[in-house]
Amino acid sequence: MEGLVIRSLEQRDIIDLEPVLREHVKDRDTGEIVEQEIQDIKSYMQGDLDTEECRRTYLVAEHEGTAVGCIAYTTPDKDMRKHFSDTYVNSAELVNAFVSSEYSHGKGVGKALFQRLCNKAKAAGFDYILLNSGPRYKASWGFYDRVCDGNKGFIVGKFGEGGDAKTWYKKL
Repeated sequence: MEGLVIRSLEQRDIIDLEPVLREHVKDRDTGEIVEQEIQDIKSYMQGDLDTEECRRTYLVAEHEGTAVGCIAYTTPDKDMRKHFSDTYVNSAELVNAFVSSEYSHGKGVGKALFQRLCNKAKAAGFDYILLNSGPRYKASWGFYDRVCDGNKGFIVGKFGEGGDAKTWYKKL
């Protein structure tokens, strides 16, 4: 997409990204916006530690001066470490990948964010990117099937009953 810039998140981007989060962070059963989860993500964007006591490294997609998407990586959580075992020791976990619906589905924004995240993680010394996605984001599973090297099945119950998470890995 012409004019698209992928860069590190700046505090001013959080205002632009809140509507993007509100598009996507919804209860999988009711469709209601999950306010607490949005507040948690915004606090991680501000540099607060996540529930695993880790900081997240965020990138944003900017178009015409507005942040229209984001992606981050962090240390894999305990479920991911257990699921991927010792094979993927030196890994980062992709989290919080969101693109405004106005800029998604074939426009290249998600792919550009993913590629830049992989480059940044590799430069930071990681060998793999690991990720999981629950049923709330099943529509994006095809994207991860295309950009990752493979999947490693499901983490059953990752997001509660009926909330099995499909997992993928990408060699950097």
